[in-house]
Amino acid sequence: MRHLLSALFALAAPPLFAADTPKFKTQEIDTGLKIGYAVITADIDGDKKLDIAVVDQHKIVWYQNPGKPDAQWKKHVILDGKTRPDNVCIAAIDIDGDGLPELVVGAAWKPFDTANAAQLVWLKRGKSVTDEWTMHELPCDEPTVHRVRVFDIDGDGKPEIVHVPLMGRGSSAKGNWTDGKPARIIALKVPAKEPEKKGNWKTEVLSEELNVCHNFCLDNEVFSTEGRGPHFLAQILVTSYEGVHRLTRAKDTWTTTKIGAGNQANPKSNRGASEIKVGRVGAGIGTIATIEPWHGNQVVTYTPPARAGEKLWERHVIDEQLRWGHAVWFADLDGDKVDELIIGVRDDPNPKMGDTFKERRGVRVYKCTDGKGARWERTILDDGGVAVEDLTAADLDGDGKVDIIAVGRATGNCRIYWNQGK
Repeated sequence: MRHLLSALFALAAPPLFAADTPKFKTQEIDTGLKIGYAVITADIDGDKKLDIAVVDQHKIVWYQNPGKPDAQWKKHVILDGKTRPDNVCIAAIDIDGDGLPELVVGAAWKPFDTANAAQLVWLKRGKSVTDEWTMHELPCDEPTVHRVRVFDIDGDGKPEIVHVPLMGRGSSAKGNWTDGKPARIIALKVPAKEPEKKGNWKTEVLSEELNVCHNFCLDNEVFSTEGRGPHFLAQILVTSYEGVHRLTRAKDTWTTTKIGAGNQANPKSNRGASEIKVGRVGAGIGTIATIEPWHGNQVVTYTPPARAGEKLWERHVIDEQLRWGHAVWFADLDGDKVDELIIGVRDDPNPKMGDTFKERRGVRVYKCTDGKGARWERTILDDGGVAVEDLTAADLDGDGKVDIIAVGRATGNCRIYWNQGK
């Protein structure tokens, strides 16, 4: 029955649809996830088609791209029950140089355990890509490892692994998670030989100034003007209780600079910013999008300061009709060289908490209407069908149109929204 359901399609019927936004067709490829903590796309089997990998509570799984939208995505188990529970984050990187991705996974996810180190591992495929993969430990001394990504931070053309814990060691609920050490943002450089040996991995601390760091992303493609080389300027954006910060590398030194205020309306509770991505909304114009405050109810964009000399970017609340936004992405969905903003909402409205809006959990798309990033028009793509824990966007069928993939926590599902064009 589940295989039958996974092959069925339903046209999305949003209650509000911007005129210039493409139409999407929904395909459910899995309804049996426990907690779909994270989703990525990568060519797992080397057939030049993007597959989908999902971090579930105790498993890592991938869905094999069948090459066309109306076919079944076959599910394979990469790892089952070998990590310390829960698995929480994932990134793809070619560690052994064979041209195929290995996977880095953050595990031992216990969000309020700030005393014990979490777990960071990398997974290597077996003789067959459908066999269970082998697990190799990575150095990890930080508690609450929460997000992991890979990108080149030193200009040598090879990606490093960067991971960010949610909370710093020794922080507590009594101190609103700011009474311990700040979160340590760590990079790991892939060793030239024998990556299977944990001791061959070298670590670097990029920042240890921020508290409750929910997510981060690379901002180099949008904002950096320096080329790669010995003095390559790498830039990373991080959200925290303190707001939005940019981590900048010049030569061998990292600095942490505040560029966005975040939502500071409730200083003794959840505050600051949560999810984050960067995108382009016009020629040479970049914007930052966040969810605020931490695990919050606002979709926020940031635009560069209007006046020279100002340090903080301008903050714009573009949507407050949501409860617990939990995913942010930018992608050019309509092919006009301008990015649309994609938001995942995890929870339904709760009248007992004061919610008066009716819009449910699901996926929303926003189109910039002022060419600057301050004004946006909203489309509700999925109203209630997926309790979004994470989402991503990629062209899955090679038709030149970017599709959207979302995984649900309470709904336990994985959905593809196929871009049908305008």
